[in-house]
Amino acid sequence: MMKKTLFGTAITAGVVFGAPQAADASISDHGSMSYGDVNSSVAELQDTLKEKGYFHGYTGSTFGPRTLSAVKDFQEANDISSPAGDYFGVAGPQTQAALGGSSDSSEEEVAGASTSESSDSSSEGETMTMEATAYTAECAGCSGITATGVNLNNDRDANVIAVDPDVIPLGSTVKIEGMGTYEAADTGGAINDDRIDIHVPTKSDAFAFGRQDVEVTVVD
Repeated sequence: MMKKTLFGTAITAGVVFGAPQAADASISDHGSMSYGDVNSSVAELQDTLKEKGYFHGYTGSTFGPRTLSAVKDFQEANDISSPAGDYFGVAGPQTQAALGGSSDSSEEEVAGASTSESSDSSSEGETMTMEATAYTAECAGCSGITATGVNLNNDRDANVIAVDPDVIPLGSTVKIEGMGTYEAADTGGAINDDRIDIHVPTKSDAFAFGRQDVEVTVVD
């Protein structure tokens, strides 16, 4: 991992100031789960939603955009909540009980879940909503060398992103909607699950980018 400066997040030299990691526990041990939570119960929640055909893609421990969408879809399908409800998108006791018990899903939905499992066996061709920040090699003490050996000092315009290799394999070519094609050539201590970090030429570019959700497709 190259030594770098990130912008749009409270991160320096790989130190993250954010939600703490929780110890391993069951879903019920953490009570309600909502957007932004990071713990082992979120991973279990995602696995259960995936088994029922509501969560698509790689699972992790962060309650991000894909988890939020999956919870909402499950709640609406099982008459637990709706867009007008106060707890729409929150995995509370009623949602968790429904996930743990028998599903009201139709046979057609169950068949869809099986199809989803087989299609998620590879990240290639998959489109994911991910949280993106930006970084630059233009900083004091930065080596400018990525985890795969790309020297960003030689090309400040290089289309490189930092990824979680468990989600997007290093060396992959990815397309970011509205931005172009990038190489997954770097990693970062705070870049995990559904987060990526996009290389930009200058500090001002990084500050201007901030933090935003993007659609990422693994091309190969």
